[in-house]
Amino acid sequence: MSQASLIQRIDALLPQTQCGKCGHPGCKPYAEGIAQGEAINKCPPGGTATIIALADLLKVQPLPLDAPNGPVPPQIAFIREAECIGCTKCIQACPVDAIVGAAKQMHTVITDECTGCELCVVPCPVDCIDILPLAEPAASAQRQHADQFRERFEFRSARLAREEARRQAEREARVARAAQAQQSTSSAPQDAVLAAIERVKAQKAATPSLSDQQKRLKIEAAMAQVALKKAEAKLEEYGTSDLQAQVAELREANDKAQAALQAAMAAPPAQVDEAALKQAKIAAAMSRAQLSKAEKAFGESPTAEQQAQLAELRAAVEQAQQRLDAAHGTPAAPVATEGEARLKQAKIALVSRRAELKGAEQRGASETELASLRQALANAEAALHAAEDASGKQPPDLQRIDKRPMDPAVRALKTELAYARADVSKLERQADADPAVLAQARERLARAEQALAEQSPSP
Repeated sequence: MSQASLIQRIDALLPQTQCGKCGHPGCKPYAEGIAQGEAINKCPPGGTATIIALADLLKVQPLPLDAPNGPVPPQIAFIREAECIGCTKCIQACPVDAIVGAAKQMHTVITDECTGCELCVVPCPVDCIDILPLAEPAASAQRQHADQFRERFEFRSARLAREEARRQAEREARVARAAQAQQSTSSAPQDAVLAAIERVKAQKAATPSLSDQQKRLKIEAAMAQVALKKAEAKLEEYGTSDLQAQVAELREANDKAQAALQAAMAAPPAQVDEAALKQAKIAAAMSRAQLSKAEKAFGESPTAEQQAQLAELRAAVEQAQQRLDAAHGTPAAPVATEGEARLKQAKIALVSRRAELKGAEQRGASETELASLRQALANAEAALHAAEDASGKQPPDLQRIDKRPMDPAVRALKTELAYARADVSKLERQADADPAVLAQARERLARAEQALAEQSPSP
């Protein structure tokens, strides 16, 4: 006897309840297990009669039933329809499709198709399913429906397999459509991005790199041009003489910046000493870092001594930048004349002497030291005047204003007048201001003006 034939004959002896109490998902899988040597006493619905029939077929000794709850008599499921909520969980659990109903609708059991497997009881969330034993002759009739139960179980298994295959095909189709859509939408932008990158690379390869000096001149020329355009727009709108003078100055500065840029761009590239250039870059970076660190440390209101240190650091930055420009081999930016350089040094020296004198006075230095520092300050002032004369620059037109101390009473009256004016102005701007309050504010303003006029001395 072939293995397939043996499985078929074993399956024909089982009750086909498809209950799973034997440990298999159905009677056919249990038949396959028995054909491979599994025990024949694990079917509670079949009971002793099934065990004896299997023993006769397989020529083995009958065994007592291996079931903790004993044999299961013929039975059917019954749904208390008044309590059913229509969840469809029992429909999904039934192995032979013996329950009919719809979502949120009442369910019922087809009695002639029910195998009594009890698989619908556990999923029910409202416990509205009862298992009822069958009496004769209904019990015998159920045993005779084994072939019918097998067909319904196989039909349901085939239906579930078809539905799963259909769902799998739909999932694969969705994935394929999504991949195709993504490929169609991303291929063109990706190609465009790659093409743009290649164009930029080609432009960089064709365009000679600019030196630091040329970059700086290019930025300065652009800033000068922007400032000129803004001033011209204001001049066109207002047309004042001050704006005309400002536009003229900015136009001259823009012309100089553009000329310097053109000269730098037209100059042939010079041979650069890489070692000297590297050292110049390091020196320029260190000087800028020292200046930035000092500015952060001194804050917004540095003392006179700190201002002198900042001036020295700024001069060092300018010198380092000039050496860097020279190391690049590019035309240097316009530098100050010798007279202007001496004037700057004289200003730095004057600030330093003032800071030294102030520090000595604060720490209570001796009169001899103070006299020496005052003489050094006088010498620095004289040197500054000489440098101003030598530089050829016009000295600034300074006007000294001697501020006289204000009488505290006059200061109080002026403060009261300012507050009174502010209150009146605020109330006059309010559309719903109380007339009485406004009148009181005006009276207060009049009294403040009169009091100040009486207190102030006549000219």
